[in-house]
Amino acid sequence: MNYPKADHSLIKKAHDFIKKHPMGVLSTVANDKPWGAAIYYVADDDFNFFFVTRAKTEKFKNIDHNPFVSLTIADPETQTTVQASGAISKVPSKDIIDIVFKKLASIRPKDDINWLPPVIKVHQGDWMILKLTPNYAQFAEYQELKSDINDSYIKQIV
Repeated sequence: MNYPKADHSLIKKAHDFIKKHPMGVLSTVANDKPWGAAIYYVADDDFNFFFVTRAKTEKFKNIDHNPFVSLTIADPETQTTVQASGAISKVPSKDIIDIVFKKLASIRPKDDINWLPPVIKVHQGDWMILKLTPNYAQFAEYQELKSDINDSYIKQIV
């Protein structure tokens, strides 16, 4: 994908950050009530985010009412964040095997052989894979002090 707002090195840094931080907070709103839910996700090269949920969760009920969401991924140690906003869609069944079993099932903290991926813990029933397609995303690194007061820490990536 072409990223007119960001240079190649920034895109690579954002992708590397996302791959190392597979959990974020998905924010939804329905009936003027905000809701945040921690989710495990995987992302593709175009900054689309995929995650599993059940139809009876508060987040899915909100998404069903209003498909526009935001996702925030943060690392307090490096003071780095990725934020994305856009619309949620259901993943077609033909794509589920690749996303669930090859990508979501591979999420594992470093050196933790006993850790089970969240997708394995989803019980039989009304679960589905959803996709966040951002119309806006940004990457920020706050750890390094900027000498130019007009230089922003926030860089648009989508």
